[in-house]
Amino acid sequence: MIRSLQHVGMTVPDLEVGRAFYEAVGLQARMAGEHLVMRCKGRAQDQVRLIPGAEKQLSYVAFGTDAQGMHAIRESLSYHGVVLHPAPFEIGSEGLWFRDPSGDWVHVSESESMPAGHLPTPELNTPGRYRRIGERGCTPTSRLRRVTPLRLGHLIKFTSDINRSIAFYTQVLGMKVSDRAGDAVAFLRCGCGGDHHVLGLAKSTHSGLHHLSFEVMDIDEIQLGAQHLMSLGYESAFGLGRHVAGSNYFHYIRDPWNSLIEYFWDIDVIPEDCEWEAIDGTPQDVTAVWAASPPPETFIKNFEVARDD
Repeated sequence: MIRSLQHVGMTVPDLEVGRAFYEAVGLQARMAGEHLVMRCKGRAQDQVRLIPGAEKQLSYVAFGTDAQGMHAIRESLSYHGVVLHPAPFEIGSEGLWFRDPSGDWVHVSESESMPAGHLPTPELNTPGRYRRIGERGCTPTSRLRRVTPLRLGHLIKFTSDINRSIAFYTQVLGMKVSDRAGDAVAFLRCGCGGDHHVLGLAKSTHSGLHHLSFEVMDIDEIQLGAQHLMSLGYESAFGLGRHVAGSNYFHYIRDPWNSLIEYFWDIDVIPEDCEWEAIDGTPQDVTAVWAASPPPETFIKNFEVARDD
């Protein structure tokens, strides 16, 4: 039923701090009423919406589906007794608003995921397949390359009950589990197939945002983007490395409110009819094949304050 991740809304205490950070990440910012909206270059789709408020918190997650999916979701929400609400945020898009088991707002609209504006194929020399011949892959100016993410690929958010949240997103919204580590973390993909995960769920005492993940062109862009952010004073949190869950290369950077953004490249894609065998192991089993250093103890910490509602 759910077919795509559209964008994520966050409440933050200072929009200009958010603008500076996300423009450094490589996104383009514009005001939409009182909100600050970020898009990836060449992609006609909101990716992050910052809402002014007293404290930073995850506000909502917006998903897309087609007309058939909207009908099925309406019926499923009604069958499972999920209450529909008036729009808690003005985001310029019609659709359904409801809360998940963590109390987080979810928005579903009839929306397609827009194509990225620039997708040249990297010229990679690999064993038995040499394509870049008589041409340098890197020059002294390669380090000056400015990273502009292609899209928001996924998010991971915290929940106090992994199993209840998995049941909600799979049974009510039609997603599928790609991999998990017991009740510590789970990775969910759209039922129609696609990226290994568009939504991850991590165990905590309360809800909150762990990270937003942006796809870039190659492993060079992961590090160039991370190094640019670090040169501006933002903290490296984990990476460079390669995950097991999703197989993607990664580097995580702390945002101004102690959540994370991830640059990623080369994620597993799972077709709708694929007989995918999900891993269910320990957190170490799904975290990384390798990494420049182990994840710090704070990597999985939820820095958001628990909400009263």
